[in-house]
Amino acid sequence: MREVQKESFPEMIRWARQAAGDSVYPLSIAEGVQSGRIFTDDRAYLFWHHCGFAYLAGRPDAQFLSEVENMILQTDPQKQRFLLITDLAEICAYFAKNPMIQTEFRKYYVFYHALPEPVLPDGYTLKKLDAALTEQLSGRIVPAWSWKDTEQFLQAGTGFCVMKGAEPAAWAFSAAVTSDTIDIGVETAPAYRKKGLATCAAAAVMQDGCAQGKRLVWAHHAANEGSMKTAEALGFTINRACAVLHRADK
Repeated sequence: MREVQKESFPEMIRWARQAAGDSVYPLSIAEGVQSGRIFTDDRAYLFWHHCGFAYLAGRPDAQFLSEVENMILQTDPQKQRFLLITDLAEICAYFAKNPMIQTEFRKYYVFYHALPEPVLPDGYTLKKLDAALTEQLSGRIVPAWSWKDTEQFLQAGTGFCVMKGAEPAAWAFSAAVTSDTIDIGVETAPAYRKKGLATCAAAAVMQDGCAQGKRLVWAHHAANEGSMKTAEALGFTINRACAVLHRADK
């Protein structure tokens, strides 16, 4: 396979739309909204997002899958994650033969209902993410997880933070953005969990996304019960699960 140059990314949009498992992250790369890399042999396509999520499209043969397998095994997860996401049984079966590759699962949700209203408990305020607040956030799911830098995020993304005084308590933001879709990421600071604060922040992102004419989607690791409960509270409906293939020591 060879790496596709950025000037050719627009030609990859039709393949990004056909990516197995999820098209939002591949499209965010091909449309030039977020950072990532694309590889191809002119029959198959690999989209590798800044956050580490990777997706296949087209018709990958054994040689292409072997090269993807090497990328899974040789990429240092301390420097750059490589998590191949797919809903194709034959792809899962190919990688299941390697004991160094582990399979987990990710649940996906869609939204069909009336938009929820952000409801703040007493003593909290809601603030839209700006440069200073974005860089103040710390945790696993923050804009820096899926965006190259704060400038890129503020140019194309959106987000809100529930504040306790000057301290960020919970936040939600567009983890991936395309011309027609927003994938929402959320996190709550440990001291403020189980208060419904992430639900409030996410509701604000949902309203902002709908005002932009975007479709709203949600996804999380299958074992993340907190994210599941937040999604359900907001009115999201689960519609599928995908395998997540990664090096066993990720």
